[in-house]
Amino acid sequence: MSVDLALRIHAEVGEGPLWDSDAQELIFIDVTQGEIHRFNPVNKRVSSLNIGIHIGAVGLMDDKRYIAAVRDGFATIDNSTGEISYVERVLDDEGIRFNDGKCDPFGNFIAGTMRYEPAMGTAQLYSLDSSGHVKSLLSGVGLSNGLCWDATGEKLFYIDTLTRQVVMFHYDQELGIVGERKVIYEFAQGSGSPDGMTIDLDGNLWVALWGGSRVAKISPKGELISELPLPVSQPTSVIFGGRNFDRLFITSASYKLSEVTLYNEPLAGSLFVADVGVSGREEAKFSLTR
Repeated sequence: MSVDLALRIHAEVGEGPLWDSDAQELIFIDVTQGEIHRFNPVNKRVSSLNIGIHIGAVGLMDDKRYIAAVRDGFATIDNSTGEISYVERVLDDEGIRFNDGKCDPFGNFIAGTMRYEPAMGTAQLYSLDSSGHVKSLLSGVGLSNGLCWDATGEKLFYIDTLTRQVVMFHYDQELGIVGERKVIYEFAQGSGSPDGMTIDLDGNLWVALWGGSRVAKISPKGELISELPLPVSQPTSVIFGGRNFDRLFITSASYKLSEVTLYNEPLAGSLFVADVGVSGREEAKFSLTR
């Protein structure tokens, strides 16, 4: 497996990669800069929106709007103007914000929270359904991060970064999380912090390791299969894209890196792509009926 530079960009917290198969473009965000980027891998063109607020995640919705988890709630975002229309404000504490999220296989938008100074038990995982109803799926979270589902949609794989674990929950279309958590894999101290995650057609999990300079491939049985080294220390998330969903795109961050580290990591914050010999699948879209 080899990694190539897809786009040189100095994102502060590049995150949330999402493949738009209709446009054949990659969408990704810069959390702290409040930016949404669209990148065309063929002609290398980039278009960007600044929405003026921290953003945790975006999801596909329709040809005019994204669904998003902005700092304090769920909102639609006009993809040409960046205008925000709140569906529901969820948070009233300025010390906490929404973080990673994506659409589940049934069309709900799922996103979790984190404190700006993360602490165990201070965050939650939420669900937004097509009627605009918000509910808490999981409480007692430290730093809500990567999530993905198996092909049936009945298993949710989830990362609370502060636990250093990838866990699995049984998942129900209407109820969300059901049953007890099962630890799939726990990363050792010093190996980097598990961040964003995706899943391939074989059911293997691909986990970006913030501070670990690599992406780990984990089997659903909890075996470390391989590791993909990167030329940056803070990879943040991963997604399969391309016409056949056979290219792994990787976002990264330059957040709080020292001048010396930035000198040694000139590509920090950039977007990378790798041919890893497997494929993923198309992400679900969100629809709002109200």
